Amino acid sequence: MIRWSLLIIASSLVLYVCVGTLIDVLENRRKRHESRAMKILSKALYADHASLGPLLNELQAISNRVLFSIAMHIPLHFDDQLSRRLLDVIGNTAARRKVKRLARSRFWPRRVIASRLAHIVPNGEELMEKLLCDSSSSVRAATIESFGVDQITRFAPELFEALEDRSMSVRFVAQQALLRGDGRLVEPVREALPNLAPELIVRGLEVASNLGDPRLLEAVKVHAESEDPQVRQLVAQATPFGVAEYEFAFFVALLSDEEPLVRVAAVEAVARVQAEWLAGRIGAALRDRSYEVRRAAGICLAQLGAIGLLVLRNTLEGDDAFARDMAQQVLDGLVMDGRVDAAELRPAAIELDSLTDWVGAA
Repeated sequence: MIRWSLLIIASSLVLYVCVGTLIDVLENRRKRHESRAMKILSKALYADHASLGPLLNELQAISNRVLFSIAMHIPLHFDDQLSRRLLDVIGNTAARRKVKRLARSRFWPRRVIASRLAHIVPNGEELMEKLLCDSSSSVRAATIESFGVDQITRFAPELFEALEDRSMSVRFVAQQALLRGDGRLVEPVREALPNLAPELIVRGLEVASNLGDPRLLEAVKVHAESEDPQVRQLVAQATPFGVAEYEFAFFVALLSDEEPLVRVAAVEAVARVQAEWLAGRIGAALRDRSYEVRRAAGICLAQLGAIGLLVLRNTLEGDDAFARDMAQQVLDGLVMDGRVDAAELRPAAIELDSLTDWVGAA
């Protein structure tokens, strides 16, 4: 009995050593192939057309698994010429045919791999378009995750449709992709935003807020009178810099909205876009019943420069104790920060009279 036990133990140890050795051999082999592939690709990056052919022949001897591993880890910045060239070199090997076969597989994990490698296939956008309609949500999500900024612009309408996908993971990655978009996304967003389903408006406004382009103002204003306070809040947050004064008529309603969170967002937006012509309205917000709104108004006036400082000084002479207290706190902070000289805070009748129109307009 003891002999059998010792034999079993010894056999297990031998098997363990053999399996471990085999794994080490395969891992070392993979690393050697990967190192060799990287050396060939490094040469191919700067090779001319005549010398590229022999290098591609050498790459043909590298396993697809190794090439796929390298391709998946290349940053997908399509404005980076080196990354694009590296992907093009890999795409000119037999690996691209393997990607197409994976995309036709019946097994969704293989199609996921294909979706992450579609960018190395010539005319890969056609393959991406097909994978975006895949029956597996994992494949659809992986395809969207693989998008670079060019693909985000190209598939913007499909991404807005994906915001309504039945899969939460697809909806999430679709919005993340839209948030990664650049200025080329402005036109698709401007077209889509006014016509979004009610449950998608919040996500659309978040994308518009992230872009911050004045061309989106008209599409954003469409939702300024929404019944949902979160939507009205996002309208304020999405109001871009560089908008003309006459375009801010809708903002007056947001500054006097019934919901404090909307009023706070509107006040913060005035500071962000430096709308000095609304300084009087912000001065009136120092008397708001909500502390958060008063605080935001004080900070906003501190950021509006000279006219904001004059409104704060004028508020010190007012009859509202809450407004005076907030104005004093903000002015004290400006003095402590060295942004304002304490001597400048002494009342001046001429300056106060000049603010009559500003504060009276509130």
